[in-house]
Amino acid sequence: MTDQAGGRRPAGYAAILGLANSGKSSLFNSLVDAEISPVTEHPGTTRVPLTGISDSPGGQVCFFDTPPLDSGPPRELLAWMDLACLLADARRIEADISSAPAVDSLRSFSGKPVILVLTHVDYFPVPLHRALASQAARHGDFAAVRPVCGPSGSGVADLLKAVLMQLPARRRLFPEGCRTLHSERFLVSEMIRTQLFTVLPTDIASTTAVQIEEFSIRDGKTYVRANLHVSRHASKGMVIGRKGQTLQKIMDSTSAAAGSLLGHPLSLDLWVKVRESWPENPHDLLEFGYVG
Repeated sequence: MTDQAGGRRPAGYAAILGLANSGKSSLFNSLVDAEISPVTEHPGTTRVPLTGISDSPGGQVCFFDTPPLDSGPPRELLAWMDLACLLADARRIEADISSAPAVDSLRSFSGKPVILVLTHVDYFPVPLHRALASQAARHGDFAAVRPVCGPSGSGVADLLKAVLMQLPARRRLFPEGCRTLHSERFLVSEMIRTQLFTVLPTDIASTTAVQIEEFSIRDGKTYVRANLHVSRHASKGMVIGRKGQTLQKIMDSTSAAAGSLLGHPLSLDLWVKVRESWPENPHDLLEFGYVG
């Protein structure tokens, strides 16, 4: 699989595709061995493609965790991917594979390998996993079918091997030690946004934008000051909470998660501001990074 003498080994780009709540983000984190992509029980938490790099003696893969296919296949992204991992919930294999978004994705990815990944297989006894894979293989021309459980890591190593087998031999794409193509500033912003869903009602969390004002590193510590823009005046009090308790929970949980990912302590200062009806304003959407 490797050609150390020529400096070439399997290397490339792989998109992780699936419907909402199919387990994309947890699988992505397991594949890259880092908590880069936010994982919540709320559908559609991933709003933009997130990148993570798996680098091993067997090869190097840049994985893309994509927004749910329910909002349409990312055709521009798929155009320069080497392969795709299409996720299907093992509890509803046929429905997921034959859904319109999945069919559109396979059509736009025609001519390139697609690996079908069966998620949530932990709902079934291990002896049934092979039978589930055989059943799923009948629904399309897949390069491979692999059952996995992202949260536990079961089957992830086998899936990574299947991905590497489909990639062309290339020189190293990214420097050793590179874990993602995103900046630390962006990752912290996404972590803050994710924590909103853990303490706030979904309608408020989904209409609260995160805008980082300061991001600096001093004395081995990252200092971040950010604004939380709510879309209604009535939401401001809920985000702050009684005596600031809700806002403090967001800061504490984000600081812990970000410190673990970045490898050094994070000091976070959050302010809540009102930007009335920003989700309906194209200029605000552009400013907050939802379009562009």
